[in-house]
Amino acid sequence: MPVAVTPAKFGRLHVPEPPSSLARLHFHDGAELKTVSHPPRIPVLDQQDLGAQGISVAALVPGAKDVDALGSCVANATTAALSVVLPPEKLAALGIGGDAVVDEKFAIGLYHSLTMLTGNPADEFPPDDPGSSGLYACQYLESKGITSGHRIAHGGTNILSLMQSGPLIAGQPFLNAWMEPGPDHFVDGDGTLATLAQQIGGGVAGGHETCLYAIERIAYDHAGLIDLHRTVLRVRNSWGAWGDHGDYLIHLSTYVALGSYCDFRLLIA
Repeated sequence: MPVAVTPAKFGRLHVPEPPSSLARLHFHDGAELKTVSHPPRIPVLDQQDLGAQGISVAALVPGAKDVDALGSCVANATTAALSVVLPPEKLAALGIGGDAVVDEKFAIGLYHSLTMLTGNPADEFPPDDPGSSGLYACQYLESKGITSGHRIAHGGTNILSLMQSGPLIAGQPFLNAWMEPGPDHFVDGDGTLATLAQQIGGGVAGGHETCLYAIERIAYDHAGLIDLHRTVLRVRNSWGAWGDHGDYLIHLSTYVALGSYCDFRLLIA
């Protein structure tokens, strides 16, 4: 039975890539792929329970209502990635300081700015809570000179290759079955296609953006090729103390099977 969820847990919209983004594609050059970890240098953020955190959305964003949750996952994931990519002095200038409440406030302000890029007042926050996308996040950061660019990866080997350089902001459909990770912290169970098909049958909870920051294991098959099913990734969520202290694990094969429904971006300082 599908799990009833609060829409404000989510907020990732799939926005088609403009043709110019093709130049940003990253391809693996054949270099050795290694396990890596680029943990966010800020606490786990929480886009829910805002009132309990002492955060007044109305005080932060003119015209907004005070709500307990926002679909600001794109901004939260982007803030986590920025904490790794940018030097401390630039983070301090932005107001990202390693305090969960302060950094959540930054993410809410960033979310407001991202929604202004749609060109449609009906898709802006406020008054609505329309969600955003990784593409909008990258475009905004680059327009403000916060980052200099970004790279995009598709396909298992290219994703692993791009992760050698830093964390990725990852947009994906989030399934109802993923709302509670298993005791081993995996959201996708044993990672097989049969399990994924069953999970998809349980419905999609919403579009979601997270920060993919570590390759915990790289496995190879008998031919020396990446074994997608046994290769494991660690992801930072923005729902507070959820899952494994705010994180979850996922098999690379799941992202590859979901294909174009996912996107992966490396921010460049």
